Amino acid sequence: MLRYDISPLDPEAHLFIVGITIEEPTPAEQFLRLPSWIAGSYMIRDFAANIQSEKAFLGEREVPVEKVDKCTWRVSTAGRAAGEPLRIFYQLWAFDPSVRGNYLDNCRGFFNPGATFMEPLGIDDSSGILINITPPEEETHAQSLSWKVGTGLRRARGTERYGWGLYEAADCSELWDCPVELSDFTALTFTAGGTRHDIIINDTNANTDLERLTADVQKICEAECRLFEPETGSAPVPEYTFLLNVTAASFGGLEHRCSTALACPRKTLPVTHDAARGVRTRDYQRLLGLFAHEYFHTWFVKRIKPAAFVNCAFDVEVNTTLLWLFEGFTSYYDNFMLRRTGLIDDAQYAAILSEDVKCVAGQAARSVQTLAQASFDAWIKYYKPGPNTPNAHVSYYRQGALAALTLNAVILKRTQGKRSLDDVMRLFWSDCKAAGDDYGGVGEEDVSEVFTRATGLDLTDLLTTLTETTTEIDYARFWKPLGITLSETKLPRMRALLGLTGSVSEAGFLVKHVHEGEAGQWIGIAPGDLLIAIDGVRIAPGSLEDILARYAAGDEMMIHAFRDDALMTWSLLLGAEKKLCADVQIKPVKLTGTWIEGPVKQKV
Repeated sequence: MLRYDISPLDPEAHLFIVGITIEEPTPAEQFLRLPSWIAGSYMIRDFAANIQSEKAFLGEREVPVEKVDKCTWRVSTAGRAAGEPLRIFYQLWAFDPSVRGNYLDNCRGFFNPGATFMEPLGIDDSSGILINITPPEEETHAQSLSWKVGTGLRRARGTERYGWGLYEAADCSELWDCPVELSDFTALTFTAGGTRHDIIINDTNANTDLERLTADVQKICEAECRLFEPETGSAPVPEYTFLLNVTAASFGGLEHRCSTALACPRKTLPVTHDAARGVRTRDYQRLLGLFAHEYFHTWFVKRIKPAAFVNCAFDVEVNTTLLWLFEGFTSYYDNFMLRRTGLIDDAQYAAILSEDVKCVAGQAARSVQTLAQASFDAWIKYYKPGPNTPNAHVSYYRQGALAALTLNAVILKRTQGKRSLDDVMRLFWSDCKAAGDDYGGVGEEDVSEVFTRATGLDLTDLLTTLTETTTEIDYARFWKPLGITLSETKLPRMRALLGLTGSVSEAGFLVKHVHEGEAGQWIGIAPGDLLIAIDGVRIAPGSLEDILARYAAGDEMMIHAFRDDALMTWSLLLGAEKKLCADVQIKPVKLTGTWIEGPVKQKV
């Protein structure tokens, strides 16, 4: 059996010590490889850069370790005696506070096994893997002894819940998908879909309403279980763990097989006094939407997945054109589940939809790149945003969510409320379960066929228009049967008049994005320029909107700026203000009830 050992070697230096024991290594030489990317986050991250001090032993004899490429090591096993195990040790520097990597200091530890443990190549791991998670040995790190272990890994016999000790995985694929939190965390527990769910929180504010958080997340999980399993409402896993890292500003999540790693700012946690006031703040709604998003992935990505991600390699990019489906539809359902469960009302849901519409409608990229292309290019564009992103790369999350709502509206209208997108999700899940171990994932050619079987409608042309063309979509027309209307939204004047977005400080307006085909681009303003004055009046915090309020289409404007400390001057004749039709309102109509509740009466 393959065994891994890991311990916080030196929290102050951010170092884990990792050991690997291979009972039967490959003859002559053993190759080991560390993944270069992590499932759910589509960018090469080169985790091997954090490995140091590699050593290997056959029995008591040290043997050479050689790195053969950026993420692969070769260890000599020449002269190995029968039954002699190979043991590899290395240090892992861990100071990535995101949900994607590894972190260790004297307050907490966190590691993703896929960014931590080298995989021995050519070794049969089907007999299972042991993972031994132990506290530091040095007395100087005694504060770590009070830490607990939070993970979706199965405990071996003799290991207490949240305890240091032995854990198990069926194989490397399961191990890579189970992150681990080490801290003096708080554990919240509830049951949904017949399954125990834990929320592991490593830090909380004063007056954090943990009872409300537990109840609200439970509602979300139960609703999503009922969506996929309307007859039983059962969860697809025996246990599920949310690992919530509370931070100053970070926000995001990464899905895993039976757990998820989340990060949220402290301000998003619910406050006890809010319950008495009968409110859920927008920040708290965002946190609930994050829970809903990552939990939805338990079905839709971790089990139902693109064909390209079935048994894929983690040392090279794996491209698919279907992220608009898997991430975009999940982004539609995350906030929609808050509305379906009554955690937000129509007005609050409309405000959330408005954010997505503004983001999509306000960027020229929608006329340059299709959703399918955006999915394929995620590796080189989505996770590497730059100054030109709004002009060149659409968000398969936000625009994909709008595509999902559009398809749902069409299905509901054409079936008179008898079918919805819920039926499509259930059929994807039914197909996945029926295939079992022979499941081959969802191919590009499968999507329209599943829609047809689930709804009785041929939506091929609409799917093609939404995902494979840059055709301007009249969302207002498609959404009208659901009682959704769009009205004009007010843009910041710098965006409306000049097509610029950025930030204001005492130094001036620092340009972040110059939007395609708008006034700022016409005269040559570039990202990174510092605009300091308009017609001789200094730009300062609090004054910019007042200055721009004096201008309208047809007016001339003189702009002074610095670019790389060189003074720039532009003269501009203003055109019409940029306007967006993006403010969403929801007024219930005939189909609204079936849209919110779902056309199938769901049973628990």
